[in-house]
Amino acid sequence: MGIVSEMGANDQERQSNVENASPLTTRVNTVILGRMDFTSVLLRLIGMELYKIRRRSMSKVLGTLALTLALLVPLAIGVELAVNVNTPARSFAPSCTPSSAGSQGCTPLSPAALQTIKRGVLAGLSAPLRLPSALELATTQGELNPAIILMIILVGSIAGGEMGTGTVRLMFTRGPWRGQFLLAKYGAALVCTVIGVLGMALTGVIVAQLFNLLSGVPQSFGFFTASWLGHVLLYLLATMLNWFMYAVVAIFFGVLGRSTSAGIVGALTWFFAEPIVSSILTIAANFSVGFASAFLRALPDYLMGNNARTLQLNQAQYLFGTAGSPESNLQALITLAVYLGVFIGLTWWLNESRDVTN
Repeated sequence: MGIVSEMGANDQERQSNVENASPLTTRVNTVILGRMDFTSVLLRLIGMELYKIRRRSMSKVLGTLALTLALLVPLAIGVELAVNVNTPARSFAPSCTPSSAGSQGCTPLSPAALQTIKRGVLAGLSAPLRLPSALELATTQGELNPAIILMIILVGSIAGGEMGTGTVRLMFTRGPWRGQFLLAKYGAALVCTVIGVLGMALTGVIVAQLFNLLSGVPQSFGFFTASWLGHVLLYLLATMLNWFMYAVVAIFFGVLGRSTSAGIVGALTWFFAEPIVSSILTIAANFSVGFASAFLRALPDYLMGNNARTLQLNQAQYLFGTAGSPESNLQALITLAVYLGVFIGLTWWLNESRDVTN
């Protein structure tokens, strides 16, 4: 009995030692704990989101489409330019009409005159390939920038997919605060926006300059001043803000609908509905009088897309000689700040208060 009692006491002592044992201070080489302050954790979470984006096949497809959009106009103009460069100069001669011929008939042009006409045609055709026009074509592609659609699809997939598959429950048990996971998605969207705008701008301008060599018209840098460069930076920042606003909308709808499809469809609906609503309000204002007409006419000035476009137009007038927006930059910035506050605030509230255990 004494031996049995002694063995039981030893077992209890070993069990107590196991329960009260402190965790090992050494870790395997593959585990890197890192600093645990708020900023360090947030940066690692942003890196995690970017890693997931980089590993997805859809991200590679969307990136390829973005580069294709940036190269679409330069390639189309470059092909047409290559065809015209190899066309004989006599093909560019103006047609002879009976009114201009008179009784003497058409006077044939000299080869030098034909070459001059050909160079003028090539110079006009290749004008969009030279700065500053090449910058606008590479980054905007029109009033409704199709690259924003690609950004919506990319960001919408990272916002609601985790809630749809249920992996968000596992993430929230890993230690970081819920808000850090949400901020990481905004950070990843911002990084993708900056890379997308700069990548499209640089790629489009470089390819356009290469095709411009076919025209024989050198790139003039008479417009290049410190002021012009400052407006270029502001124009690119305004373009990034335009993209990021729709990324914020995609994250909101993704979290609200708990699915990727909700994030993408909701943001795309917002993107295409704004111009339609703006047109309807303008038409309704034309059929109204007095205060109702003024009220309906002023409403489009407070739509998110119109204000984001206002910042671009107000910088484009200094770069490309186009018409600016009647609204001021201050009004546009205040309006966009309100939209950001509303969408981020609602998303934050949903992320903090929603039960993710079911």
